[in-house]
Amino acid sequence: MKNILLFLCPAALLFMVACKEQPIIIPDPSLNVKGRTVLVEEITGVHCQNCPLGSQTLVALQQQYGAENLVIASIHAAGNFSLPFASSQYDFRTAKTQELANYIGALEGFPTASINRRLLPNETSIFITPHTRWGGEIAQDLQTDPSLAVTLENTFNPASRALSIKVGILPDQSLSGEHRLTILITQDSIVDPQLFGSTLITNYVHRHVVRDVVTAPSGDIITEPLEVGQLVNKTFNFSLPADWEAKYCSVIAFVHRGVTDKEVLQVAEKHVIQ
Repeated sequence: MKNILLFLCPAALLFMVACKEQPIIIPDPSLNVKGRTVLVEEITGVHCQNCPLGSQTLVALQQQYGAENLVIASIHAAGNFSLPFASSQYDFRTAKTQELANYIGALEGFPTASINRRLLPNETSIFITPHTRWGGEIAQDLQTDPSLAVTLENTFNPASRALSIKVGILPDQSLSGEHRLTILITQDSIVDPQLFGSTLITNYVHRHVVRDVVTAPSGDIITEPLEVGQLVNKTFNFSLPADWEAKYCSVIAFVHRGVTDKEVLQVAEKHVIQ
């Protein structure tokens, strides 16, 4: 398919389950990417001692494959592990991001992430733990052809902070069943405290933080038929809060199935300021 891409503690587990640090595995960079863009939704928290290992893994994989092929959304919804410190300037938790995490699936440990929301064989949760497994699943998904293209165009007014988001959905095959569109706003390079092992890093750089969900956290149902070559356009308006650094903000838009199977079919990401 000719894809249209306009930009894109060592111990701290849920329920106090212990985890063992493992080396980061980076797949062979010579893999032939066929146009699929992969979405990783990472669940993290500033009190999560091992979560920086997951973030480091994802940053390395994104550098390897390119941001146009691998999109990362870091959701601070790890229960008490996401509580801010007394010295924190930010509280990354929101009701919408918690609802988003709950919709994706049950959490079984940290660091954890979903890869295109695929439920792997013999697994009970969409979220994958440990982080050393992520690279292989990402590499596998990059080899698949997407069934549709997602295009994204942002128009931002710095004076009013008004953001217009235009999404295009172009199927490469006729798709039946329920499909949904989800739009996230992320902010990168936020400096705030983070626990890493037993050390509190006061100037930790938080990456790909989901700040808000523009659609319903479970996605807006696409009511238009998804037929071959029939473009579906959607427009959304959002007001960027004054304390968010617009130059570090991005919009993520993705189409996914919407009932029991929540797999992401394609995703696009674009900076708020071009």
